[in-house]
Amino acid sequence: MQQYALIGGFAVSAWGIPRATQDIDFAIAVGSADPLALATFLNARYQGGEPGDPLHGVLQVTIKTGQGSVSLQLIILPAALTELVFSHVVSLSVLNCTVPVVSWQMLVILKLYAGGPQDMIDVQQILKVRRPNAEEVQAISSMAETAGVPDEWKELSRKL
Repeated sequence: MQQYALIGGFAVSAWGIPRATQDIDFAIAVGSADPLALATFLNARYQGGEPGDPLHGVLQVTIKTGQGSVSLQLIILPAALTELVFSHVVSLSVLNCTVPVVSWQMLVILKLYAGGPQDMIDVQQILKVRRPNAEEVQAISSMAETAGVPDEWKELSRKL
């Protein structure tokens, strides 16, 4: 199983929708590893998910570059969602590098799961560009059910 995949604004851009963002988001699979130990190893700040938070935790890392820095968020999803996400990863060319990126269908699900205003705009833009066929709509419906966002998907799919 893939251990990391690009998600968030850069993944939206990788799927052909221009999108400004201030950080690079990766979903990571940590399995039974201790996220605090990983944070220490990476010199990152770890923030565990609060009760009711849809995320297990986030590691925030800043990487120094030539004249600046890049902010990375390494997102730890709940176990059931991690399995779903990492079964829908493809390799895409991003800035002349091959990068594992969640499928556009899974990206829709992650954006519905996050549920913020920008996430909903991203979903609408992805669907507008991708124009899912009936088979893709059914696949997304199945993913939405597994991820626990079937109502959010039903609301959006009525507009397709």
